[in-house]
Amino acid sequence: MKEVLVPIDFSEESLIALEHGIDIANHLQANVRVIHVKTDSVIVPFFTNNEADDRMSQDVEKWAEHLHNKFKVKYNVECGLFDYKIREGNIVKEICNQAKYGDSTLIVMGSHNRESATYKWVGSPAYRLVAHSPCPVLVVNKRMNLKRDIDSICLPVDYSIASRKKVPAIAGVARLFDAKVYVTGLKSSDIQWMNQQMNSFVSMVEKFVSSRAKVEVIHNQLTGKDHAKNIMNYAQEMAIDLITTHVHHTSNPFVREFQPFTNELINKSLKPVLVIPTKD
Repeated sequence: MKEVLVPIDFSEESLIALEHGIDIANHLQANVRVIHVKTDSVIVPFFTNNEADDRMSQDVEKWAEHLHNKFKVKYNVECGLFDYKIREGNIVKEICNQAKYGDSTLIVMGSHNRESATYKWVGSPAYRLVAHSPCPVLVVNKRMNLKRDIDSICLPVDYSIASRKKVPAIAGVARLFDAKVYVTGLKSSDIQWMNQQMNSFVSMVEKFVSSRAKVEVIHNQLTGKDHAKNIMNYAQEMAIDLITTHVHHTSNPFVREFQPFTNELINKSLKPVLVIPTKD
């Protein structure tokens, strides 16, 4: 059976992710597993009635049980399993390990709305998770406009092979939700040979998604150096429900692990962002 894994740190963002994750699990007919990773940091649950006591107790088992009891009424998969797991150690490593052990289909996580030089140049905690995740990750945030149903998907394509490796996974999502797909070519200059090459890439992706997912496909090209901003503006303009991107996992030491486009989307998008891991 499929499994949706939801990391929680008991913040408002992680509770939003849990609610959205349950909605998706109901649609997928999937199990739900909640995971919290204990660290040395002192945390205060978003739903606390006694901040002083919770700062002292750090009773994450009680908090996880509270969330389980609160949200289980929203989970309606027949014979489905909704449980929680407490692990300890490095947050990214433990969540990724749990995803591997549980053969998770999808991770749904909440990102914190913060702006800093570290987030821009090193990557946010959400980015560090998607950069190492063995499965797709859906990133949500309280600033986003979240919908229960996914009616439209933005599928950006650039000149890299990696950007096209995510296409089969996106086609599967589109078919599952019967969602319209906006295949969007990204190029930095409006030069004839670039236009021709991008037209070719977009056309190939459009034909694949149309034949595989059996959904409506719309194609377009966006020109400009700030690809993330262009995609976010386009998604807002077209009222698209979901933006997709990828993180490429490679053994090549000369390929940068940090991918600014994906990090920028995760930190600033007003739409949910689905990140697909791709490999060489």
